[in-house]
Amino acid sequence: MTRIFNLRQVAASVFAACALFAFPPQNADAQEKITIHKESRNEDGEVKNIIEEWLLQETAIIICDMWDRHWCQGATARVGEMAPVMNKVLQSAREKGVTIIHAPSGCMAAYENTPARKRAKEYHDPDVAKFLNGEAWNNGLPSEKEKAWPIDQKDGGCDCNPHCKGGSPWKSQIATLTIDQEKDLVSDKGVEIGSFMKAKGIKNVILVGVHTNMCVIGRPFGLRNMVKQEKNVVLMRDMTDTMYNHESWPHATHFKGTDLIVEYIEKYVCPSILSSDFTDEKPFAFQGK
Repeated sequence: MTRIFNLRQVAASVFAACALFAFPPQNADAQEKITIHKESRNEDGEVKNIIEEWLLQETAIIICDMWDRHWCQGATARVGEMAPVMNKVLQSAREKGVTIIHAPSGCMAAYENTPARKRAKEYHDPDVAKFLNGEAWNNGLPSEKEKAWPIDQKDGGCDCNPHCKGGSPWKSQIATLTIDQEKDLVSDKGVEIGSFMKAKGIKNVILVGVHTNMCVIGRPFGLRNMVKQEKNVVLMRDMTDTMYNHESWPHATHFKGTDLIVEYIEKYVCPSILSSDFTDEKPFAFQGK
């Protein structure tokens, strides 16, 4: 876009800049922003891009179920591949002033006595608990009513051959992801996270982690419940993975299955963004994609 200025506008701008330099606002740090590039789709799949400026102190990233071990060996390997890059993204966001919330579901015992866990446990708003129906999963928004789910995941989504045996082997979040005990929070409770965001005025929420078609979208702190709470929520689409077996319908590759879920989310749930908004580096891609 071409911008045209006259001399009066230039003079006014110079004066304003000088005034800002001479008398910096006391809350300058609190007003720092980040540029976010959101992608959404209409029913026909046409992409719409929107650029927004987010206040950093009003922004949080939730890390969903990046466990130390999954029952599926393939899922465990992909988490291990993604985690080092995700940690760089989180570090960059943290340095900018974004709140980081670690949510490894079912692993709170490992963090019970840590400052990050204790900090999260301070928040319990009865109104939030009632609105979210406690810790119930959200299995669909009104915008998703009668919409076709894009993949068949009834077999659990293990893409290994032979298929892995199910279970719950996770004990903690993968150690690759740094937890800053002075700044971050640890919680797998939707009510705690929602109550914290309400108390702190968090308006913008980014979900990263696994798995897009299950926990990321449906957990009490997942995408659907963030939409329900009217948060400006997005999925970071290069920092996620699905549980999808390529032998199941629509018989696409594993990574195409992830793409199909992301497209569904962009149509009916919320927009997505890329990690490059925080790192200025190329988006992450799994080997073999």
